[in-house]
Amino acid sequence: MNARELLDAYARGEMDFKGKTLVGVDLTGADLIGANMVQADLENANLMLAFLTRVRFRQANLSKARLGGANLNQADLSAAMLRDADLHGASLQGADLRSADMTLADLLDANLTGADLRNADLSGANLTGACLRGANLRQENRKYATNLRGAKLCQADLRGTNLSGADLAYVDLSGANLSEAVLRDANLKGANLQGALLCNANLSDVDLSHSCLESADLTHCRFPRSNLSQANLNHTSAKGADFTEAVMALAQMDDCNLADSRFSRADLARVSLRRSVLTKALLVETYLSRADLTDANLSEAILERAEISSTTMANVILTGATMPDGTIHG
Repeated sequence: MNARELLDAYARGEMDFKGKTLVGVDLTGADLIGANMVQADLENANLMLAFLTRVRFRQANLSKARLGGANLNQADLSAAMLRDADLHGASLQGADLRSADMTLADLLDANLTGADLRNADLSGANLTGACLRGANLRQENRKYATNLRGAKLCQADLRGTNLSGADLAYVDLSGANLSEAVLRDANLKGANLQGALLCNANLSDVDLSHSCLESADLTHCRFPRSNLSQANLNHTSAKGADFTEAVMALAQMDDCNLADSRFSRADLARVSLRRSVLTKALLVETYLSRADLTDANLSEAILERAEISSTTMANVILTGATMPDGTIHG
């Protein structure tokens, strides 16, 4: 079926093009709103700037298709093949992309607001500047999870996105906005979150080992039971953050604002907290063996039953702090 035959049929009111072979077809700017393209073969097709709202592309082959600037709002792309597809600037608001294969797809500046991306494969995809606000990428079960390994998400808008259980190992999220995002049980090992916004985000039980969070905004962020060992958190603003029972051995946390933060029962062995502000921080039963707190401000902090016997405390401000033995420092 060629482009003219398809467009003429659609103009006559025909909507069902299920399973049609449309390899390499040129449908630039075409209006196919609501059409049925289930299992159609559109490999290498040109659909740039096309109007494809609510089109059913379920299990369709759109490998290497050009969809730049296309309107795919509320389209059904579940289990579709979109490998190497060009979706630069495309609008996919509310689209169903469950289990879609988007490996190496170009989603630069794409709008994925409210899209359903559960179990999608986005490994190696370019999501630079993309808007995923309110998108759903949560893990369905331990076997099926959204794969974002190697994806580029720098400067992406991920506010309020559900990324629970997602595989984000070594992903570039520098400068991304993850405010109020849910990342429970996600894998962020080695991820680049430099300068990212994570205000009020939920990162409980997350693997952030060897990650870079330098200069990130972690205000009121939640990290209970998370692994931040050997992570770089220098110059972060983490006022009111919750690190309860987190593992943070050998992490770098110099020049941080950690006022009102909670570290109860956390492992801070050999952590560097030089010049950091920990005023009114909760450090009950915190393990600080061989940590470096040189020039840190712990005024009014609570250190009851904390392990500080081998901690470097040179020039530490402890005014009003509750010490491990329960006494108040003068």
